[in-house]
Amino acid sequence: MTAQDWAPLADLFAARLPEFDAVVALPGAETLGEQVAQMRGVPLLHAGTRALSGPQGASAVQGEALLLTPQLGSGDAELAALQQARDQGLNVTVLGTAVERTSLGGRQRLTQLGVTVRAALQLADTPEGLNLERRTPDRWLTSA
Repeated sequence: MTAQDWAPLADLFAARLPEFDAVVALPGAETLGEQVAQMRGVPLLHAGTRALSGPQGASAVQGEALLLTPQLGSGDAELAALQQARDQGLNVTVLGTAVERTSLGGRQRLTQLGVTVRAALQLADTPEGLNLERRTPDRWLTSA
């Protein structure tokens, strides 16, 4: 997706998510992460295969962090990034995702660790294919 495609979601996340001191972006969410970090005036860190990376001095960033992922499935990549953030002294309190595949269990794994999950779109695997999630919709987008 282009930066223009991510802009509405970046606006929403920047406006509606609680305070944080850094943004950690997983692969595929770099552009979204850049936009949210810029809007909030916080550093952007990239989750890698071994450690977080970012601008010079980013390794000294501590406090609360927002973790961004393009799609939340089983949560494996997100759990690895969460551990990288913790190793650097960051506390990931919120995960933002464009799409959540609710049937794959990622939300449950992350919430057990105290991370709040905010999804722009929730999809459920059904016998007919992917459908909008109706069982336990995430209503955060409509609340004040």
